[in-house]
Amino acid sequence: MKQVLQHRIDSTFAHYDVNRNGVIELADIYALANRLLQAYGEPASSERGRDLVEAYDRFWEMLADHCDTDRDGRIGPDEYRAAMIEAFVEGGPINMDFLEVVQSLLVLMDTNGDGRVDAAEFGVLLKARGLSVEECATAFLHLDTDGDGAISVQEYVAAVRDYYTNPAEDTPGSWLYPKALQRA
Repeated sequence: MKQVLQHRIDSTFAHYDVNRNGVIELADIYALANRLLQAYGEPASSERGRDLVEAYDRFWEMLADHCDTDRDGRIGPDEYRAAMIEAFVEGGPINMDFLEVVQSLLVLMDTNGDGRVDAAEFGVLLKARGLSVEECATAFLHLDTDGDGAISVQEYVAAVRDYYTNPAEDTPGSWLYPKALQRA
């Protein structure tokens, strides 16, 4: 059980370490934001684009504050693992900045502006993370826990907590990243 959760933490570290230099830095977080902006066809200069970049700035500040124990501006795998275990596995609080990042992300995903993130819109995020079309459809069904045809902030945050705390497969959180990464 603990191995599965540790592997998930290590997998998200690898996801955040975009340039694959073994540490998470601000440049990696900007690269993730840029990847999402490109996936959604949203310019960084638009209001939604600026909101996402600002949210990712806050996300970096939150990560650095909680993970960068030696304050060198770089988060190593051991620092990241310890902070994620404390924050999620051991039941620590989710920082409000995380909720803001999720809110900005969901606003960006709502490409038709109807105030909801449907399967197709959510699928763009999951494809950017490496899920197949089939995995995206299955993931959406798992994450839409109330069955209303949309992913809410609460459902997404619950799925993130589930990802880090529940080692079972086919739970909402287990579908946030490609299964191959989680099992590697």
